[in-house]
Amino acid sequence: MLDSVSSVAALATQMSTQKTAQQVEVAVLAKAKEMQEQQGQNALKLLESASVPNNGIDVRV
Repeated sequence: MLDSVSSVAALATQMSTQKTAQQVEVAVLAKAKEMQEQQGQNALKLLESASVPNNGIDVRV
């Protein structure tokens, strides 16, 4: 009987550890997504702020 109690306790601990690890992974992914969205917004702002001359760009060499 003591072995079954120990097994249940060990399983509960393992499941709790896995749940915590999964929560950390989800939080890290959410933060990475947030950072990627912010970088995309910054890139768009940079592109929008770039000015193109009215007569075009001279590419002659």
